[in-house]
Amino acid sequence: MALKTVTKLFGVDDAKLFPIIEDSETKFTCAGGIDLPGVRQISLTYEIEEKSLTGDEKVLEISNKIKSVTFNIEYAKLSLEVLAQLTGGTFAKTGQDENEECTFTFGGGDLPNYFQLKAQILDTSNDGGDVHFCVYKAKATAIPLNGVQDDFATLTFDGRGVFTEHEFGIEGSKQTKLIDIEIHSKAKDLTATVDESAA
Repeated sequence: MALKTVTKLFGVDDAKLFPIIEDSETKFTCAGGIDLPGVRQISLTYEIEEKSLTGDEKVLEISNKIKSVTFNIEYAKLSLEVLAQLTGGTFAKTGQDENEECTFTFGGGDLPNYFQLKAQILDTSNDGGDVHFCVYKAKATAIPLNGVQDDFATLTFDGRGVFTEHEFGIEGSKQTKLIDIEIHSKAKDLTATVDESAA
């Protein structure tokens, strides 16, 4: 059966951050994925800049351009590794046995890091398939931490995705990347999308 290009989306099954190692003219590479534990929700919004040409007391033409994407993610469990990637802070384990502790630290010289965001939704329209969302190059823009009385706390962060510096593709049809949405006939694990053809 041919792969369907229209599908319903239900829930979100996995999401990972892939720290960007290099985004240059010659290379786009990422480190291993950091799991968002218990991902609950993801929303993406295209940010469109619009200009209107007016005359004769009406709008004559509209010019618009997608400049970036914004997103919001909710996940269920605190991860110091995720916090370190989002903020540029660090985490470390010290002590042993009952004296062991893990500490996240953010200091004055720390800056948020770029990462690639990947999310997976299992696809019930294409039996056994899935849908992947990839924001190629993103940074967090807000990271609230909340506790809730008599209930589980969930964590969220907002971010913005921008175009890569690196151009993907083959000579004659290269372009920078902002976002991909892929439908697969068979579900695939989330892995970083890099340019395998780059020198």
